[in-house]
Amino acid sequence: MADRRLQVFHTVARLLSFTKAAETLHMTQPAVTFQVRQLEEHFNTRLFDRTHNRISLTAAGQCVYEYSDRIFGLYGEMENAVREMTGDVSGVLMMGASTTIAEYMLPALLGDFKKQYPDVNVQLRVSNSDGIVHMVETNVIDLGVVESPVMNKNLVVEVCRMDQLVAILPPHHPLADRASVRIQELLEYPYICREEGSGTREVISEYMGQEGINDAQVNLTM
Repeated sequence: MADRRLQVFHTVARLLSFTKAAETLHMTQPAVTFQVRQLEEHFNTRLFDRTHNRISLTAAGQCVYEYSDRIFGLYGEMENAVREMTGDVSGVLMMGASTTIAEYMLPALLGDFKKQYPDVNVQLRVSNSDGIVHMVETNVIDLGVVESPVMNKNLVVEVCRMDQLVAILPPHHPLADRASVRIQELLEYPYICREEGSGTREVISEYMGQEGINDAQVNLTM
């Protein structure tokens, strides 16, 4: 049984979409459909039910998906184990980061990483937090680093470090000489924030909500 057929099936089953699987695998949708049909012919049974422009796994499809998930997991473990034994760490690392992290945190870390693993080609994609999470979920990138909590149950999430947010004010602003200000005091002034989907904006909005502040109270100017 060809690995490619199983890989294509696994991607379609995980995303429950032929279109998204084609985008993730950089294939045409007819090519994806052909690979899945080849696998269905191999098992002589349908692996997907197709109704009203939606697909779902049949009982046989669910069985194949669970086994294929374990197979690809073992493939990854095998590759890592052999590389650890031989000391060979090479290849391409597709990494994504939200804008703030890509600009301020990653440059030094990636420099140290390249010194330790010179044969690894790191390719970085930059987007807001929502965009990075979507790229990880659809296998566009191998891992992502964002500044907001990630609630997606399909992903493994680990906290790597804590950061602190501060208010940035003009030098002659009435609050500029204060060591600290209450969030309620900032409501009196125009507020500039990141776009929708930004992790920084999400964290700030969540904090405001905890303080009993809604969006209508914020003097958002940009």
